[in-house]
Amino acid sequence: MIRAARAGDAETVAALINAINELGPGAPVRMTAAIVRRDLVCAQPKALLRVAERDGAVVGFATAGLVYDAERCAWAMMLLDLYVAPEHRRRGLARGLMAALADEALRAGARCLWWGVDAGDDEATLFYRSIGASSEGMFSGELIVGDALARLATEASR
Repeated sequence: MIRAARAGDAETVAALINAINELGPGAPVRMTAAIVRRDLVCAQPKALLRVAERDGAVVGFATAGLVYDAERCAWAMMLLDLYVAPEHRRRGLARGLMAALADEALRAGARCLWWGVDAGDDEATLFYRSIGASSEGMFSGELIVGDALARLATEASR
């Protein structure tokens, strides 16, 4: 079952977010149930959070948000994270999460669902092809954080 996350899911969602964050480079910021409740299952969530439930337990999640896509002159739904616990994969849960986001995107007036894929993540790429996604071609995600973000911000005219 795919559904909107609830406050009671916060501990499990935090653990799943930490699991996906540990796959990336560097030391991840630790997600907590308190942050999930504050930012994702609150009156004005910072992102859309959907969970995959199997046998009454939350075993996967997806986060997404609306962004304006100037190339398409319309809203786009941007997938931020998609994760299903390894022991629950290949049961249609990731597909169900993506279908739920596609539905949300269309209902919000978005013209596309967009995301990035980690280089070398062949399993994810195969899954995305199986649901009809296509590559935009050569793409490199860029990120500016911490001191570099603060330094750049000082250049803004205030």
